[in-house]
Amino acid sequence: MKKRYRELYHLNRDLINEYKIRSNNHNALLACLKAVNQAIQRAGRLRVGKPKNQVISCCRDAIKSNNINALFRVMRGGTASS
Repeated sequence: MKKRYRELYHLNRDLINEYKIRSNNHNALLACLKAVNQAIQRAGRLRVGKPKNQVISCCRDAIKSNNINALFRVMRGGTASS
């Protein structure tokens, strides 16, 4: 009986440790996404009206296509074709 409780204790400890790792990774991901979103919003606030919306949508498209260079180009210049 002691052996089974010990096994259960170790299994429970492993599950809790894995959960903590996943939770920390999730929180780090959320913090990074928040920082990226804030940077995109700041780049958009430099412009007014239609150009603002274009910059924000181009930034989001660059993120979707995983094109970091285009993201930086859009944030700096305001257009994806620069």
